Amino acid sequence: MFEVREIESDIFFIRNYLTKDLVMREDLYLFQKQGRDYKVIDKEWKAVRDQLVSMRVNGGFPYLTVIDGDYLKNNELYIKHWYEGIELDLKYLEKVLPYLYQLWGRSVHIESVLEGKEVMFSYDGKGVHRKYLA
Repeated sequence: MFEVREIESDIFFIRNYLTKDLVMREDLYLFQKQGRDYKVIDKEWKAVRDQLVSMRVNGGFPYLTVIDGDYLKNNELYIKHWYEGIELDLKYLEKVLPYLYQLWGRSVHIESVLEGKEVMFSYDGKGVHRKYLA
């Protein structure tokens, strides 16, 4: 196994060597915070494997792209989070938006998905605001 680990990527290793038997033996599962508690949401081995693989894509970081540097014709920055089943961490988002504002010098907006709904997070120099798009 160490030889395979040396020559293959994490993604390849997980995709090809995380078997149904291993997932069951190690009692691996997917969980999600619901309210104040964490709940098991899936124990199916392929779902566990695929989630682990997706967490390694892009180094585990969310995929974000700049959509517009002149959003609303006001030199505001519009960024899109390409949601792949993992929500942005709101604690980090609320800390990062003021820094982006400081760097950009104008309001900053990030489009994402929260609890299955499209949402726009914005920072205008005064606070973080959330607006559901649909």
